[in-house]
Amino acid sequence: MSGNMVFCRACGGTLHSTAPLCPHCGAPQGGDGDGITRTFGSSIAMCFSKYATFQGRAPRAEYWWFILFIALGHIAILILASIADSDGLSGVLYGIFTLGTLLPTLAVSVRRLHDTDRSGWWLLMELVPLVGVILVLVWFCSRGTRGQNRFGSENGAVI
Repeated sequence: MSGNMVFCRACGGTLHSTAPLCPHCGAPQGGDGDGITRTFGSSIAMCFSKYATFQGRAPRAEYWWFILFIALGHIAILILASIADSDGLSGVLYGIFTLGTLLPTLAVSVRRLHDTDRSGWWLLMELVPLVGVILVLVWFCSRGTRGQNRFGSENGAVI
């Protein structure tokens, strides 16, 4: 089986990784129903390629894979710091990593809100203790608007 082949989520049959539907059972593929399969690596690459792009949409898979990358990066820094037994090294590495990922994290968060047909300004709702964080988390977890909305098409293209 070549590297471009994946298994159908419904029937387990093999299909090309970019196929929107399974040729065996017709089940929709792709991370968020838009026909584009997002993997860990492709999501990270997409977020860094759109480093400061606050236009367009980001599907759930792209957002959550990038958040996982950020969390794993922080854990790796903690492990490196504990092995090196140096608080100074930990602070420097943490600062560099955080500064390097701050803008892409804000950008993908805004694009994720756009996918749910909300303005990026709603991200400020996280400043409201507890209720705001829970509300934004629910929006990040919810499925994006099907088809086109005022921020672009479902595959993330800007209109």
